[in-house]
Amino acid sequence: MEACAKVLDPRVEMVAYPDGKNNNWVKIEVRDNGPGIAPEIMDQIFIPFYTTKKQGSGIGLSLSRQIMRLHKGSFRVAATKAGKPYLLLLLAAELRGVLP
Repeated sequence: MEACAKVLDPRVEMVAYPDGKNNNWVKIEVRDNGPGIAPEIMDQIFIPFYTTKKQGSGIGLSLSRQIMRLHKGSFRVAATKAGKPYLLLLLAAELRGVLP
């Protein structure tokens, strides 16, 4: 919810669904109605210890990406058709019966 801290009606939405190209993968989209990620820092947000916050450590997104990679997944920033960025996680559904 920190991404929406200055929004009157903060919302965070997570949606998980099978990848249309490969049913062995699950896509997880995380979107919010916060101000978004400034285009000039988009390439830096996954660099360890990079932060724009006074009290931030800069470890959260970098560590999250490493965890996803250890599970043979990916974690990146994508954009909606309107150009608003959102976080996209792609994870292998290795367990039988996870997906229909």
